[in-house]
Amino acid sequence: ERLVTRVLVLAACLAVTPIDLAAQAVRADGPVAAVRTAIGHGDLDRARRAAAAATGADRELGLALVDLFTGRSAEARGRLTPLATAVPLGDAALELGLLALREGRRDEARRWLDPLAAVRQFAGPDDYLRLARAARGIGERLLANDAFQRIAEVPRADLKTERGDLFMVTNQPAEAATDYQAAIEIDPRWVPAHLGLALAYADGDPDAADAALDAARTLAPAHPDVWLLTAGRQLVRDEFDSVVESLDRVAAVRAGSLEEAALRAALAYGSGRRDDVEPSLAAAVAVNAHSALPFRLVGQAAARKYRFADAAAFARRGVERDVEDALALSDLGLYLLRTGDEAEARVALERSFNLNGSHRPTLNLLTMLDSLDTFTVVERGNLVFKFDPKEADILAPYAVPLAEDAYRTFVERYGFTPEGPILIEVFSKHDDFAVRTLGLPGLVGALGACFGRVITMDSPAARPPGTFSWHATLWHELAHVFTLQLSDYNVPRWLTEGVSGYEEHRRRAAWGRELNLEYAHALARDQAFGLKGLPAAFKRPESLALGYFEASLVVEHLVDEHGDAGLRRLVQAYASGVTDEEAFTRAFETTVDAADASFKAFVNERYGSLRDAMREVPRVADPDDLPGLRARVEAHPGSFVSQLAYGRALLRLGDMERAVEPLERAARLAPQATGEASPRSFLAQIAEKRGDAERARREWRALLEHDHTNVEAARRLAALATAADAEADLEFGLRLVADLDPYDADAHGRLGRLLTARGQHTEALVEFQVALAVGPANPAEAHVDLGESLLRLGRRDEARTHALAAAKVAPTWDRAQNLLLAVSGR
Repeated sequence: ERLVTRVLVLAACLAVTPIDLAAQAVRADGPVAAVRTAIGHGDLDRARRAAAAATGADRELGLALVDLFTGRSAEARGRLTPLATAVPLGDAALELGLLALREGRRDEARRWLDPLAAVRQFAGPDDYLRLARAARGIGERLLANDAFQRIAEVPRADLKTERGDLFMVTNQPAEAATDYQAAIEIDPRWVPAHLGLALAYADGDPDAADAALDAARTLAPAHPDVWLLTAGRQLVRDEFDSVVESLDRVAAVRAGSLEEAALRAALAYGSGRRDDVEPSLAAAVAVNAHSALPFRLVGQAAARKYRFADAAAFARRGVERDVEDALALSDLGLYLLRTGDEAEARVALERSFNLNGSHRPTLNLLTMLDSLDTFTVVERGNLVFKFDPKEADILAPYAVPLAEDAYRTFVERYGFTPEGPILIEVFSKHDDFAVRTLGLPGLVGALGACFGRVITMDSPAARPPGTFSWHATLWHELAHVFTLQLSDYNVPRWLTEGVSGYEEHRRRAAWGRELNLEYAHALARDQAFGLKGLPAAFKRPESLALGYFEASLVVEHLVDEHGDAGLRRLVQAYASGVTDEEAFTRAFETTVDAADASFKAFVNERYGSLRDAMREVPRVADPDDLPGLRARVEAHPGSFVSQLAYGRALLRLGDMERAVEPLERAARLAPQATGEASPRSFLAQIAEKRGDAERARREWRALLEHDHTNVEAARRLAALATAADAEADLEFGLRLVADLDPYDADAHGRLGRLLTARGQHTEALVEFQVALAVGPANPAEAHVDLGESLLRLGRRDEARTHALAAAKVAPTWDRAQNLLLAVSGR
């Protein structure tokens, strides 16, 4: 509270200081300004020349700035100390205080920075900049921001970049990017602005981030900060040899920096040189014994390998080095969440928030934990579920037995019991799932995540019905538990995703095979990856979806060739941190090259005809040009696209009779085609319009054998089956609707009555319970359905409760009265 009051008072003082900023838009000419500009442009030689050409205090300050840039801290301190002592409110004192801060000597830093943050006499933009940098250094970010506001209109690249840096500290990348872009417009050669832009875009727009980093590298190919950022990017992408080269470039200009040492420690962990981690950390500690940075970076490297217990241990060591490092505490909280230790995670996150309340991931995670505290907990053996309380009674009856089935299946298949308990959290809002997973909303495209002992996922309420199968997602994520733990978290991403995708397909033929046509099209364009290309495919966002699909095919082929035991040997082989080549040799006594060739033969046999059907054909400019479309069909009779386009054009013109033949050909060429624009969908609609319900059911059912998330097609099938008394189709359609849209009370009720008629009373009970939990349109009927089901199972007291509830809603209804009589024994 005192800090807030102080900041407000100081901000008020700033607000009444009158100066003419427009007259001082450009830094005054002078040798120190020339040195700063040269450094900002990454021109070290010019900076040295400018410093050497100066005299007196300007010369010493200029040379000190060069020393700071090149990491010669002792030399910089020797030059700055007498200058700061003589002028304690000048630039030398600021640089000396910031240097002490970087080296972990906080008390010394405050002795220099506190007086600078208390200055209230301003002659120009540089005085405000000095105040802002000092205030940021001592953690008074509101004061720093207020100082920047006073010079917001001054067109100087350094001012814009420094404010962008403040926005990054407070986790506002969009605002930071605006300032960095403004700096570049003012001075396109200002390297720190390009580097800042690369950081600001890193999470949201990787391509733009790479472009900004490339621009900085072009402007200043020897700049150590360019290569530090490059090394960080390469480390994330597992480009370990390149990381070494980049860090050597850093050392060539700025030897012995904390950042370089920290990245080398992270490189040792990430590249599997675990014995080198502690010596590398010791080297970093020798530079700054009070910094959490080296431990944070190693923790991040461990987290990228899904070794979250290690990540948390390194983050904790970082906190021990610097108890005031809010980011280290936030990292610790995130990693503890991923190990399932939510109580300790909250402690770390609250400590982080108290130090830096502007860090959005920390606030997001704490808010999420508050919500999670209200969730309904369901425990089953080694599995612990958490559901939104509004959904627990709807989802748990399906999720729990499905997960138990998956768990039993995988224990038998992979021959081991994973360490538990396995925590499964299901979120009704996608952004809550994203925050639980990463600390930030978004996470576009993801449905679930597994951290080894923790699974997070969207509930069906998080997305529109028919968007995805939450059953398939749960099955997929549980498979990850086994491959991650069996491999001691060393399984490569392509293999763990491939196994999970294949396990989906094993459970239900349509699961995990949504991209059949896209994959065949890629094969036709020679753009598939093959086994050898999968590791690289998983590093590029644009190729991830197809990479997941092809990886599952690789696993299918490996199981065909070597059985479940072979797959288990392969996953286990990675536990010692080996390469793909070594793992394949251990598991199969073969090479990756040989396995790749075998897989390509498998793909050719499995997908050869579909690949041929998906080959590109000449385009017809007008989609309604029937002569052109017919000519293309005649020229390319085996082309799926040609047949489908011709059939659709005939449909648009109202010629259903002639449309059937090309649509049937298209369906034969690519029976896996899905969606509203698939040939089966069109054929079903045509059959309905013709009054041919049997053909319509056949087409909808054929479509749904592949299109397992098409809830509307499932509803159509169920509706047609009801009218025709086609029980098999009715059950198929209703079960799919209930799976994809569990909030459809009518589907549950109808399915329950169908199961009751068959005498499957236990299964029917589940459907009636869920129907009532959803909130049916006719609650009296739902209570009676449930009551009758309970009575059939001998649960008379529970049945009486629902009989009374039904009678309360509809006291004169015969079924309710009959149920009351039955539960009373009359």
